[in-house]
Amino acid sequence: MERVRIAALGDSITKGVVLSEENNYSVLEHNFMDIISESRGVEVDNYGRFGSTIDFAHHVLKHHESDIAGARYTFIEYGGNDCDFYWKRIAQNPQGVHFPKTGLDEFRVSLISLIERVRALGSVPVLLSLPPISSSSYFDYFSRGMNDVDRANILCWMGGDVERISRWHESYNEVLFDVAEAMGVVICDITHPFCDYSGGWKNLLCVDGIHPNMLGHQLIALSIMNNGLL
Repeated sequence: MERVRIAALGDSITKGVVLSEENNYSVLEHNFMDIISESRGVEVDNYGRFGSTIDFAHHVLKHHESDIAGARYTFIEYGGNDCDFYWKRIAQNPQGVHFPKTGLDEFRVSLISLIERVRALGSVPVLLSLPPISSSSYFDYFSRGMNDVDRANILCWMGGDVERISRWHESYNEVLFDVAEAMGVVICDITHPFCDYSGGWKNLLCVDGIHPNMLGHQLIALSIMNNGLL
C-alpha cells in the first residue's frame, strides 16, 4: 500500500529551527513534522524555511507544484514573521510610521490565495495556528547588542508596553481562525494546547521567546495528531 504523503509550507517553526542557550540556531532532529512522520508512517515534504513570510510561500508552491499535487494534505504555517517589525528602523526613528513585514490585510488576502492554489492542485490545505510568544523574552532577544537609547526608543514607540508585541502577534492568529472558518479549512489549534500546558507555556519556547523548543515541537505534533487527520 502506498504511504500517505503530506507537504508542509511554513517558516522556521515548520523547519524545526531552535535556539540554544548559547544563542546558536540549529534544526531540531525530531521536529514536529518528523515526529508525525515516524508516529503515523507518513511521508513528509517539509518546505519550511527560516525567516519566511507568507508571500514566500507562493514562490515555494510554484516551484513544488507537482509535489504538492501528490500530497493528501498540505500544512500551512505562517504569521510569526509576517507580523514582525523592522526593529532597527524603529530604534532609529521611533516617531516615524512603521509597518510589519506583511500587513494584516495583505496577510489575509495572501492566505486566502494560498489556500485556493493548494486546493486547485488537488491537495487538502490544513492551517496551523500560532503558538503564543513571550513579548519580554523576544524584546530582550532582538534588542541584544542595542544601546540603551535604541532600546528606549523602541519601548517609546510601543507606548511603553512591551506586551504590544504579543497582542499584534495574536491579531494574525485571529486571521488564521477567521479564514479557516470562512473557507471551510481545517485548522489545527496549536495556541490553546500551549496556553493550557501544565508546566507553563513559556517553558515550551526557546530563550528568544518565539521558537518552540523540543518540548514545544512534541506538543505541536501531538496536537496535530489528535486532530484526527492522520
